[in-house]
Amino acid sequence: MDNPQAPGRGLRPLLSLQRHYRISFLVALVVVLAGLPLVWVKGRSHYVAEAVFQVSPNFQKNVSADKELELQSNSQYREFVNHLSRSALRYDVLQRALAKMRAGGVNPCVAAETDRKCIERLQREVYVIAIADTYMVRVGLKSERRAAVDKIVNGIMDAFLNTTRSEQIFGSDDRARVLDERSQALHTEIAGFAEQRSQLAARLGLTTFGENTANPYDAMLAQAREKLTLATIDRSQAQATLAAFVAYQETPTSAGRSVLEMRLQDTGLQALRNEVVKRSEELGRTMAGLEDRHPARAPAATEKDEINQRLQSRESAFEKSAQQNVRARLTASLAQTQQVEKEARERLREIEGQATTFATNFREAMRLTGEIRKREQELDDLRNRLNFLGTERNAIGFVRLITPALPAETPQGLGKLRLLLALLGGAGLLALALPTVIDLLDRRVVVAGDAERAMGIAAAGWIVRVDGAATRLLAADQTRRLASTLLRQRARGARQAFGFTSARVGGGTTALVRELAHTLGQLGSRVLIVDANSLSHATSPQVDGPGLSELLAGQAGLDDVVHEYRHEGRTLTLVPFGAAGQDGIERLDRLRDALAHWSQAWDIVLVDIPPLLPSADAELLIDAVGQVFLVAEAGAVAKRDVARARAALQRLDPEAVGLIVNKVAMETGGADLQAQMVETITGGRFERFMSLPWLRVQWEVLRMRWGKLRVRG
Repeated sequence: MDNPQAPGRGLRPLLSLQRHYRISFLVALVVVLAGLPLVWVKGRSHYVAEAVFQVSPNFQKNVSADKELELQSNSQYREFVNHLSRSALRYDVLQRALAKMRAGGVNPCVAAETDRKCIERLQREVYVIAIADTYMVRVGLKSERRAAVDKIVNGIMDAFLNTTRSEQIFGSDDRARVLDERSQALHTEIAGFAEQRSQLAARLGLTTFGENTANPYDAMLAQAREKLTLATIDRSQAQATLAAFVAYQETPTSAGRSVLEMRLQDTGLQALRNEVVKRSEELGRTMAGLEDRHPARAPAATEKDEINQRLQSRESAFEKSAQQNVRARLTASLAQTQQVEKEARERLREIEGQATTFATNFREAMRLTGEIRKREQELDDLRNRLNFLGTERNAIGFVRLITPALPAETPQGLGKLRLLLALLGGAGLLALALPTVIDLLDRRVVVAGDAERAMGIAAAGWIVRVDGAATRLLAADQTRRLASTLLRQRARGARQAFGFTSARVGGGTTALVRELAHTLGQLGSRVLIVDANSLSHATSPQVDGPGLSELLAGQAGLDDVVHEYRHEGRTLTLVPFGAAGQDGIERLDRLRDALAHWSQAWDIVLVDIPPLLPSADAELLIDAVGQVFLVAEAGAVAKRDVARARAALQRLDPEAVGLIVNKVAMETGGADLQAQMVETITGGRFERFMSLPWLRVQWEVLRMRWGKLRVRG
C-alpha cells in the first residue's frame, strides 16, 4: 500500500525537549543547586608543591643482586608500587618527618593541633599518585598557604626514602648474627666429620674416597666363589662315583680300570688259569678214553673239579681284595674333596665378612664426605649472604628521588567562575539529553517512526491528534490523504473491502473508520461501514433493525441489515453488529458471501474489526476480508504490542497489510508539522506567516505555558 512521508519519523532532541521541558528544567535546577556548594568549596585557589621519586623494577645494587629483591612479574611490580605509595603516608614515616622538619625550623602543624591530629591531617591532604606508563610516582601537597609547602613535601620524602632504604633488607644485623652462628656450627660439624673419615681411611688403607673407587675384596671374593664351586663339583663327582661303586660293585669308566679288567690282567691268576686249562685238557683226554666205570675216571674227574674250584676261589679272593682297594681309594678321594670344599667355604665366608666390613666403612666414609661437601656448600652460601648483607644494604635499592619539591609561587585551581560556568554547562547538557533519554526509554509509540520500526513497514497514513480548530483542519486533510490511498488501491484492482484493526482495545479504529467513510462519501464514493467488532458490540450504534450477527445467524437478509445512521450531523451507511452474536462471529461462509455482495453494490466497504491481540474473531475476519490496516494510536499502544501484531499478521499472511498511526501529537512533528499545518490552513508560505523568529516564538510559547501553570497553581 502507498507510503506517504510522515513527519516525526525519528526522535529529535528539540522535540523531546518540548515534550519534557518541565522535567528538564527541574533536573537542571536541582543539579545547579546541588553543585553550588561544590563550586564554593572546590573553586578556591591553592598552592601545590610536588616531588617525584622513581621505583625501579630491578634492585639498584652495589655488587650483586638477590632473588629476594627481584620483582618477578609486572603485576608484582604494580603491587610493589602500590605498597610504596601507601608507605609514604604511614604514621611512623610522617612522625619521623615531623620531627625532622621541626628540627629544621619548619612546623607544618596549625595552632592548638596535636601531633596526632597534624599527622592525620597530612595523611588526608598529601597525595601520592603513580604516573601512568612510567616508573615515577608523584608526592604532592595542596594548601591554601604558600609558605613552607615545598619543605613539608621534601621532609616527608626524606623520611620516606630513609625508611624505605632501611626496610629493603629488613633486620640485616639480626640476620647477620644468625648467619654467623650458623657458620660456626657448620665449622664444628665439618671438623667432626673429617675426624671420623680419617679414622675410616686408616682402617681401609685409603687416602681418597670417590664414587669410582673399587672394593679390593671384590676380585678375591669372585676367586673364592669360583674355587668353592669347583670343590663342590669335585665333591659331588666323588660322592657319585662312590655311590655307583657301592651299588654295582664296579668302578665307572671315569675312575680308571674296572675290577674285572684288573682280575683278567693279573699275571698270577693268568698263570694259574693257564695251568688249570692245560691240566683240564690232559684230564679230559684221559677221561675221554675211559668208561664211566673205569677206576681212573673218577680220580681224573675229581682232580678236574678241584683245580677248577681252586681257580675260582683264587679269582673270588682277588676280586674281593680289588673291590676293597677300589672302595678305600674312592672313599679317600671323597674325603679329600669334602675337606677342600669345607676349606673353600670357610675362606669364602672370611672374605665375605671382610668385604662387608670394607663396604660398610667405605659407605660411611662416602656419607661423611657428602656431609662435609654439603656443609662446605652451605658455608659458602652463608659467606655470600654475609657479604651481601654487608654491602648491598647500603645500596640505593629500588627507590630514589628524582625531583625534589620546588617552592610554590603561582596559585592554581579552576576558580569559582569557571567552575560555575562548567556546572551550568553540565546542567544544560543534562537538560538537553534527559528528554531524549526519556523518549528512548519510553516503550509507547510516540511518533510514526516508532510504529514503522516495530511493524517493519512504512505507514500508509497518519492522523494528527485533534485538540483545536487548527489540528481539526490538519486531521481532515490527512484523512483525505488516507482516503486517496484507498481509492488508489481500489483502482489498482485490489479488493473493495478494507479491514481496520488495532493491536489493543481502544485504538481509535471505530472513529477513524467513520471519519474515513464520511471523507470518501464527500469524494463521491458509495461507502458501507460494517461493524464487526465483537468486543464492543454493547457500544455499537443503536439502529432499529437486524445487524451483522443476525445476518450470519440466518435471521435476516443482506439488504435487511443495511441502515442509515446519523453520526455528528453526518449520514453514514452502516451494518451494525446486532444483538444475536453474543459468542462472536459465526458462519464465515455467509460473511464472505455478504462481503462479495456488498462489494458489488458499494464502491468501498470498510470493516471495523476487533483488536487483533485480545480477540480471536480478528484473525477470522482478517482472513475473510483479505486486506487490513493496523491502526496504532500514538501515546497509547506499546511498541511490543505492535511487534506482536506484526507477528500475528505474518502468521495469517493476508493479501495486503497497511499501517496507520492515529492521534499523533503536534509537538512530535516539530517545525515541519507546524509549517505543514500553517500552510494547510492559510494556503501561504510558512516563512511569510511567521512574523517573529523561531526562538522568540518558542520563548513566547514557554511564557504562555508558564502563565497557565501559575494560574492553575
